[in-house]
Formats: sequence, structure tokens, C-alpha cells
Amino acid sequence: MDSAENRQLEALLRRRLSSFIHRASPWRPALRALLETSQGQNWTVFVFGGTLRDLLALSPTTIPRDLDLVVAGTTTEALKSAFGQKVVRVNRFGGLHLLIQKLPVDIWTLDSTWAFREGLVHGCDFADLPRTTFLNVEAITAEFQAQPGRPRTVYSQGFFRGIQERQVEINLEDNPFPALCVIRALLTAKRLHFSLGPRLVRFILHHASRIPFEELEAVQRSHYGRVRLDRHELHLLSNLIREQAGSMKVHPIALPRERQLDLRSRWSEAATSDEVYG
Repeated sequence: MDSAENRQLEALLRRRLSSFIHRASPWRPALRALLETSQGQNWTVFVFGGTLRDLLALSPTTIPRDLDLVVAGTTTEALKSAFGQKVVRVNRFGGLHLLIQKLPVDIWTLDSTWAFREGLVHGCDFADLPRTTFLNVEAITAEFQAQPGRPRTVYSQGFFRGIQERQVEINLEDNPFPALCVIRALLTAKRLHFSLGPRLVRFILHHASRIPFEELEAVQRSHYGRVRLDRHELHLLSNLIREQAGSMKVHPIALPRERQLDLRSRWSEAATSDEVYG
């Protein structure tokens, strides 16, 4: 994608982020509280990942399920002190999971970002942050609070290309939780109606063949509080991906829509029933 298209998408993202922060929505009180806290503490705060993806890829009126914020100029202990009883728990990467006005927010300090700590991504600046995400369609960060007289700063790493090509692909493969990566990749592709890129297809086939479906369900309960892809759906999807990948060079793969998956599931159940009772 050329730089002109990149600039157009960046400008569109800035407008949609500003609208999200200021328009009336269930998030408005929480966003106001977060802005007041960050301004009062003199923090530099960037929005990161999935919220920005959904605002650009889905709809300008999208209501994000959660919010990821990365902060410079403070420590984890100072964050705990500032948010007090709003801190629900420490998440698996060491960040804080908050409930602000009953809405979920994950917040962590820039230098505690897992890929920086592990030395997988060199540098420790907001410009380097997009290189730390597992998926390309999350490799984006933008200033939370607009500065007077200039546009919000936006940094990305292959994000706009992924949006333009409608393809979910690996950005940084190293990750301590491959089971969660498999689930998040499938859910992201299904939600956006994007295809799976070749590297991601290989990753899913490699790990899905080694990780029991029971473990893939358990990681969903731990991360989401419920199973969003049960073992039957996971079995169907992994078979579909394996069939499409074939033995030749792996190419992008489109997942079925919900109705298509449901029809495929019913056909599979009917075929199994015929085998058993026929």
C-alpha cells in the first residue's frame, strides 16, 4: 500500500478515535475518568491494538468490548495507587485489569511490555510498540489525549496493509501463550470477516494439532470468562483450514461465516449419524 493510502487511513483512524472518545456512548464516562486521571498524573498515554482496529475495520460507531492503554512516565505501583479499588487483577502479562464505570480496561507501563522485557523487540518507545503484537491487525497505537494544534501521533507496523488486504497475519510470532494466540486469531478473523495469512495458517495448524481441544476451551474460560469456540467448532475450523491449505504452498484462507459454519456442522453431524445408524 502506498504512502498516500496510508495517510488517508491514518487520518480516518484519528477522526474515528476522536469521535469515540467524545461522542455519547456507554464508554463516555469511563473515558472521561481515564483522561482526568492521566492528565492529573501527567502521564503520556496511548491507545493500543484491538480498539483501534475495530474502529477502523468495522464501523465509526463501533462500541469496543474493552480498551488497552499503554502509559509512559510512571510505574506499575503508581498505576495501582492511582486506580485503587478499580484494579481487579494483574493480567497474565503483568499489566493491570481495571473496571472503570463497569467497563474493562487493561493498562500497563510502556517499559513493562512483554516483548520489550524479553528482548524480542529492541527499543522501548511508543514508536516500537506496534512491533510487539502477535497479529498485524493489532500492530497500531495512537495518542489517547490529542495535543492542541497537531494531530494525534499514530504508529503502526503493517497494520494498514492488513486492513486494506483484509487479512489477519502474524506480526511477532514469539508468544508465551500459543493456545490463546490460536483462539484470538480465529475469533479476530471471524469477527472481521478477514482471511488468515499463510504464516498464521501454518501457526494454527502446527499448534492446533498439538494442543488438546479441552485446553483450547479452558484458555477461553480463563481469558474471556466463557467458551466462544467450543471443541466441535474448533474441530470443524481446523479441518477446514487443513483441507484448504492442502499439501501445496500455503495461501490465505477465508473462514466460513456463522451460517456457513452452522450448515457445515449440521452436515457433519448428519454424516456421523448415518455412519453410526445407517
